[in-house]
Amino acid sequence: MRRLTLAAALLAASAALAAPRPVPSPALAARLADESLEIMGIVHFGLNTFTGKEWGYGDEKPKLFNPEHFDAGEIVRGCKAAGIGGLVVVAKHHDGFCLWPTKTTGHNISLSPWRGGKGDYVREMAEACRKEGLKFGVYVSPWDRNNPYYAQEAYVYIFHRQLKELLTGYGEIFEVWFDGANGGTGWYGGAKEKRTIPAGYYRFHEIGRFVAELQPKACAFGGTDWATMRWPGNERGILPPDCRATMPRTSSPRYDALLDAGAVDGEIFQAPEADFPLRRGWFHRDSEKGTTRTGEQLMKTYLDSVGNGGIMNIGVAPTADGVLDADDVRELRRFGEIRREFFAREISDDGEFNVVVLKENLVRGEQVDSWEFLADSRKVLSGKSVGIKRIRILDAPVKAKKCEFKCIEDGGDFRGVAFRRYYVDPALIAKVMGTSRVGETQTAVMMQAGSQDPKKADVKKAKETK
Repeated sequence: MRRLTLAAALLAASAALAAPRPVPSPALAARLADESLEIMGIVHFGLNTFTGKEWGYGDEKPKLFNPEHFDAGEIVRGCKAAGIGGLVVVAKHHDGFCLWPTKTTGHNISLSPWRGGKGDYVREMAEACRKEGLKFGVYVSPWDRNNPYYAQEAYVYIFHRQLKELLTGYGEIFEVWFDGANGGTGWYGGAKEKRTIPAGYYRFHEIGRFVAELQPKACAFGGTDWATMRWPGNERGILPPDCRATMPRTSSPRYDALLDAGAVDGEIFQAPEADFPLRRGWFHRDSEKGTTRTGEQLMKTYLDSVGNGGIMNIGVAPTADGVLDADDVRELRRFGEIRREFFAREISDDGEFNVVVLKENLVRGEQVDSWEFLADSRKVLSGKSVGIKRIRILDAPVKAKKCEFKCIEDGGDFRGVAFRRYYVDPALIAKVMGTSRVGETQTAVMMQAGSQDPKKADVKKAKETK
């Protein structure tokens, strides 16, 4: 008895000494509690839509922007059919063209012929999202290849003002998105040169403060410590099976290497947001007709992202007419149908099941380090991390009177894991899992190669795999 008491005391002491694990911010915790936001979208539309580029140089003329049949409601409804719960709208891409009538630069939508120069694309998208019940967010590129002041102190002030205009003029924002492509060649007011920026140039610590003040419910995507979401190192929508949300600080030399997997000993909590375009590129190009991911491929990507502890972010791109291509609408709708069918039959008794969904109580962060799932005391599943969510498919259907989640190893403050069981038609599982995964995007290959020239990015090396 004394030995048992001593062992218990040592165990308690060990737990007390264990370092607390990072927890989600209040904004992220609220976001994760809303399962409708586990799938989101990001809408790329702008001058690149009319020039066929992925990254505009900055010298493109605003008069090119004139989507004659633009319909924000049609775009949003197409996304809603897929089960998307929130849309981030690209308000400014690297070319510097602002899709709202900003007071910070003349390179904006008011100089286009669209809506007689009175249009506000961001506002129309925000209103359409709210009408359809979707959350609304904004992407604002820090890099601006048009602005003559880029890489100077004056531009930081301009960039901050642009953000504040969007954060204060368009209602509630659920996510602010910052791209990692920064500094390089550009038009820069006619200078046509290469510009680099020093570390800390954008003063993201200040941005973090005013985002929290102006939009306290907003999450943020980007490589800063206060960001609640992180890029997982690819644009294929794939996370490793035991991906974690905990990460070292962004200043750590380990940060980039751990973007996909996360770290058990992380110091910050950043949900991995697996972003990918519905087609090959982020902006619409007629030449990519026929490359839309199928509904089955989207479902497989859902299992690869949400099912491995992350957020799924689908990149949609309206045509130059201002609507979604019919192929994109069809496959988005098909994805929504497949996902509903996949989870239509929940098992609550001793019925047969072949899919298990796990969700960890994150009040003390990601505590689970090793786990097993038992059916009548027999191990049918196992893994390391649970965290935000895991979706696991059994090799074959199982029928059990008693099912149990068993935590094998944890961080010393385990607070439980909830699970749900489903029976999914094996033919549907086979059809989804048998589809090929889509290769890497051109922009990701460019960034991985340290290039800003799409022609130098060997996208052929990123082949489709199962």
